[in-house]
Amino acid sequence: MLAKLDATVRHILRWLAIALFAALGVLLLANVFIRLMGDLTQFLHEMGADGIADAVRAVMPMTSFHWLDEIVELCFSALIFYGAAALWAEKGHFSVGDWISGRLPGHVSRNIYKTLIAAINLAFLIVFFGFSLRLTVQATELSTVFQIPKKLMYSSMTISSMIMALYSLAELVACLGGLRKKPTG
Repeated sequence: MLAKLDATVRHILRWLAIALFAALGVLLLANVFIRLMGDLTQFLHEMGADGIADAVRAVMPMTSFHWLDEIVELCFSALIFYGAAALWAEKGHFSVGDWISGRLPGHVSRNIYKTLIAAINLAFLIVFFGFSLRLTVQATELSTVFQIPKKLMYSSMTISSMIMALYSLAELVACLGGLRKKPTG
């Protein structure tokens, strides 16, 4: 059951990060397109082609993307934290620890080192979870245009830190189990 839950969490985090990245790409392209169309109509007016500029404006209404910043902020913060959690679950983050542990002599010293790193990771993530939870709970601000609660943006920190802490706890338990095993070979 835990393996199925693990696979589901990894799958959701991976696709959430992909969807958020795609949404940011679409927003960027739409913003660039709208600005280019605005520049084109202004250029056409300056060149005396008012009829063509009016036709372009009629086909492509020049809407303002004044709301873009808050959606980008929401998507970007969620992408960063859920993407970090996805990498954490997959053990895909860059790690100097793999290089160091391979250079340590003996099974016991490598396992002690890995256990220490797992404990430090877990301690950091518990502190991060506590602060992000407090920020999320205490936040009262709303976004300017859509009136989206900032709690929604901050919740990505809380949720991702909880997920990373759970994976770190599992890693710590595995490392502690490795300390108990007798070296083979």
